Amino acid sequence: MHRMQLAETKTSHSHMLNNQPREVPCGNFSILLVIFVLVVEIGDCLMALVLRNIYQTFNYFFTEYKDPRIENYPLLGSPWPIAAIIVLYLKFVYDWGRRLMKHQKPLDLTTVMNIYNLIQIFLNLYIGIVGGLNSYFTADYSWSCETINQKDNPSRRKLIFITYLYFISKIIDLLDTVFFVLRKKYNQITFLHTYHHAGMVLATYIFTKFLAGSHATLLGLINSFVHVIMYFYYFLTSFKPELKNSLWWKRHITQVQLIQFTILMLHFGVPLVGRYCDFPKVLLFIGFTQNMFMFTLFADFYIKTYIKKK
Repeated sequence: MHRMQLAETKTSHSHMLNNQPREVPCGNFSILLVIFVLVVEIGDCLMALVLRNIYQTFNYFFTEYKDPRIENYPLLGSPWPIAAIIVLYLKFVYDWGRRLMKHQKPLDLTTVMNIYNLIQIFLNLYIGIVGGLNSYFTADYSWSCETINQKDNPSRRKLIFITYLYFISKIIDLLDTVFFVLRKKYNQITFLHTYHHAGMVLATYIFTKFLAGSHATLLGLINSFVHVIMYFYYFLTSFKPELKNSLWWKRHITQVQLIQFTILMLHFGVPLVGRYCDFPKVLLFIGFTQNMFMFTLFADFYIKTYIKKK
């Protein structure tokens, strides 16, 4: 009996010892803390180094490869104002504008939009005609492949100005969506619409700053003529509202846009495959894939709206 009690006492004492918290040696904890601090410091240093290299590369690219012919044009310096315009545009379209109009009636912007449409018609017509006359209809411009160059003559200076005007027109185009918001036409604000408008601002900024007058000029010329047709249709609908329901107009405008993307796919794709053009292959590839992507989106819209609904 006495032995059993003694054994229970030892067992109980053993459990008490096992249940007591084990102390981590102070030396080991200090080493772990030092290692942790070192890892954080090294990580911060590496991040700072990476960011500095990105900034230096970015700055080098924007200073060394910029076109000196456009240096004095507004909004063609740092890309940050363009980034801010795009961010503010998207924020207004999807947040601020909708909150502003939440308890308001849709605005009547008929007069404003008539003036806007007329400006767009004449602006795009001017860009298309003058741009074409000072590029593809000059002796020193190649229809099959115009490399990146900085030719400086009267026709090229005019073409540079037209290219800049086209870039500004893409910023003005953002008002299309702003008018949708103010008129509470949210159903017309699709991914295709906002992607196209925001993307064109960025694309034309890059083109004007680095590639003005080169092989991609055709994109702006064709796009300008397409916009003349579009804004002429919008202008007509303000006087003949019944045209808004005219599938003939809408269908043919979409067909014109599909033709536009087809021509541009060939314009960028043929030199890419043929390898005869001394234009950066990566830019030819981007031009081809971007227009193929836009063709796919518009073709999907066309099929769903004008073919499947029959």
